[in-house]
Amino acid sequence: MNEICCIFCETTSNQVIIEENGYKGKKCPECGLIYISPRPSYDEIVNLYGHDEAHIPAESHISNDFPKRLYARHHLRIIRSVVTNGAILEIGAGAGYFLDEARKLGFTPYGLELNTIQANFMRNELNISCEESPLSTSTFKGIKFDVVYHCDVISHFFDPISDFKRINEIMKDDSFLIFETGNFGEVDHIYFKHLQRFQYPDHLFFFSTDNLKRLLNGTGFKVLKMYRYSIIPQLMAMKLFAGIKDTLFKLEGQQGNSCDAEAVEDIQQSHFRSSKAVAIVRKIWNFFNYLLRYKIGAIAPKKCRPQTVIVIAQKNKAITGQ
Repeated sequence: MNEICCIFCETTSNQVIIEENGYKGKKCPECGLIYISPRPSYDEIVNLYGHDEAHIPAESHISNDFPKRLYARHHLRIIRSVVTNGAILEIGAGAGYFLDEARKLGFTPYGLELNTIQANFMRNELNISCEESPLSTSTFKGIKFDVVYHCDVISHFFDPISDFKRINEIMKDDSFLIFETGNFGEVDHIYFKHLQRFQYPDHLFFFSTDNLKRLLNGTGFKVLKMYRYSIIPQLMAMKLFAGIKDTLFKLEGQQGNSCDAEAVEDIQQSHFRSSKAVAIVRKIWNFFNYLLRYKIGAIAPKKCRPQTVIVIAQKNKAITGQ
């Protein structure tokens, strides 16, 4: 691991505001960018995802199709306000549910996913073209894209400036870059207590909205719009939910030690019914979570509070010499 400085200001910082899993998040005193330093090597980061050792395993991504499709439809409504068809590339595509929803609306989907389990699911179950490699100018044989999309991925980029320049290179003129990310670089630290974890070392950078504008302007994009959603209502609900989930899901863990066949059958039937009940409860919770994030969050107070931000940017100029 190596000590690094702010990627924008090129200055070092001694202000440690996050400590998790043996890693330190330092905040730039000039621009507010939060970055891991010392930082894992590039090979260590790639290996983290390629071998399913990230904080959220592949099977969880695959099984959570309902909320992922719900969020995808929300995002696609925003995307279709600026572009309604064409080749769309998702970076860090996970199980591919966003791309599957995009295809239903007339887009031609392509995915980049380093996790083999998820990439195989995307190719074999959803029939979506997917490559298991980092983004490069030779991605999908060098085709140019009308839309490049990623969700909660920018914080994972090893070198965001170089990565955004590379994204610029694979896009058509006047095409669109759309992504979602958090704004922790501008959040008052008193709100950090509401966050259960920062997922270090999966996350390498946390940006402010000014950081995002600086990154986009410096890599050949112009910002068209930012949609901002407070996640405080969602975080508070999750905290409340954590206190009652044992009650909601207690039937799911029912076990029986009886040797009586009829008793065992009764227990199995109860477990089956409870599992169905849990599935329904989870579906209701996921929909409620969606409403908290994108409906209530859209009107909740946002200043200095944790938010998720959806950015709409357009390619403004080609980046050469990379």
